[in-house]
Amino acid sequence: MLLGDIVSSKKIKDRAQFQEKLIRACNFINKHHKNEIIAKMKIIKGSDEIGCLLKNLAPLYNIIKEIGEILYPVKIRFVLVKGIIDTGFLTNDISRMDGPAFHRASELMNDLKKEKLILNISTSNNLGDALISNNINLIYLVKGRWSPTKREIIEAYERWGDQRKVASKLKITQQTVSYHLKSSNWKQIKKIEIKLNRSLKVMGTESNESGT
Repeated sequence: MLLGDIVSSKKIKDRAQFQEKLIRACNFINKHHKNEIIAKMKIIKGSDEIGCLLKNLAPLYNIIKEIGEILYPVKIRFVLVKGIIDTGFLTNDISRMDGPAFHRASELMNDLKKEKLILNISTSNNLGDALISNNINLIYLVKGRWSPTKREIIEAYERWGDQRKVASKLKITQQTVSYHLKSSNWKQIKKIEIKLNRSLKVMGTESNESGT
């Protein structure tokens, strides 16, 4: 079970507009990860919390990244829990479910708020939980230092993959694009993200084979 909680949701001025963005994020995840989700991503508490049931860990980082990019500059924190859901499971509706897994998720979310990190995980693999959550939290600590300009340039480069095209589209110099890519450690982070997704895929396969 993956739950997301909006950071400082009470400070959002236009909640109706933000809720539309949150719905768009949920719809994007449900469309692009439909084969990896048991219960669809949806809003479960006003405009403050979203959740879904995943088949395994494989899509975890991509989902976190995609939702974060859609909601930016508003931040969102996540907990992933493997546990018992004893109410509403057969409905395939996360908002109608309950059980020990949700109580554990609430505990982890409270810890996240105190630690000011983005992710906490609780499955049957304590070492794997620590390695994955630490990797993702460190990535986002680095990304959290990016300026809006740097983020815009990096997102444009990830979309087009060509420094000159990015420079032309954003009306800046190619040297400026190159500077921001280097100063952000984008190349190193990208390699870490690739290895992270590979690890999540392996862990997801192992989880399926073990019957979890």
